[in-house]
Amino acid sequence: MNDFILRARSLSKKYGRVEALREATFSLSRNKITAFLGENGAGKTTTLKVILGFLRPDSGAVEIGEGRVAYVPEHPVFFNWLRGNDIIVLTAQRYGIEKQNLARRIDDLSEKISFDRRLLERKILTYSLGNQKKFSYLQSLLISPDLLIVDEPFTALDPPSIKSVRDLFSELKREGKTVFLSSHLVSEVEKICDEFIIIHQGYILIQQNLRWIKETYLLVRLEKNEVEGDKLKFFSSYLREKNLFLEMLVEKSRLQELEKFLGRSISLDTKAQLDLEKIFFFFAGGTLKASFR
Repeated sequence: MNDFILRARSLSKKYGRVEALREATFSLSRNKITAFLGENGAGKTTTLKVILGFLRPDSGAVEIGEGRVAYVPEHPVFFNWLRGNDIIVLTAQRYGIEKQNLARRIDDLSEKISFDRRLLERKILTYSLGNQKKFSYLQSLLISPDLLIVDEPFTALDPPSIKSVRDLFSELKREGKTVFLSSHLVSEVEKICDEFIIIHQGYILIQQNLRWIKETYLLVRLEKNEVEGDKLKFFSSYLREKNLFLEMLVEKSRLQELEKFLGRSISLDTKAQLDLEKIFFFFAGGTLKASFR
């Protein structure tokens, strides 16, 4: 079986003169949780719509492997006149879920996402925003997807529900499923993701294993007048300008080499251990001086 459940190749999409996607290429590995990060307008939602077939790219292609794909949008929308049970029954019929297994499956999923299954007797119009989001999870997970795509997974959820959903993603991974999370809550997805993808102005800037990059690199900050930026490219392919400073990701094994080049030790306040938030702001902010795409 192919290790990848999805490949996006050179996706481009314009809205008039606005380039929402620019040759975006990435892949999703099976049995992993991948965080998809970017500021507002970076191209995240357009990417999801192209993957799901809601939009056709101007160029490029998406290849999806065998298996079921499910989607939980940021703001789920349902027909106002339908009850929760109506949608669940229709979904079960569409995907061939046997009636005798349906009630047990609903009970199991409702417990995992902290959803009160008694709400299924009511019209979804009457649900709170948080319960509408949970119901969208319930419907999507009912079909046992191999790939679950979620746009803003924690929108409208309270803290206990956020933890329940995080635990659910981890359980799906243990079951061999793939989860793709587009989110602004970097600190939450960091707790569970294996990989991350950062998109900026339609470009995929980086896709990397989170644990590896945190273990391999330090974030180093130097004043611009201390050294010429071009000379620092020898020490790092990840270099940017920000205000009066140069920031770069330096391999921990090369830190002493850099200090020798500078002729001084790098203090603790100008080097930092990486977390996903620091990684995101490094790649999505400032003026990039070195190529890393």
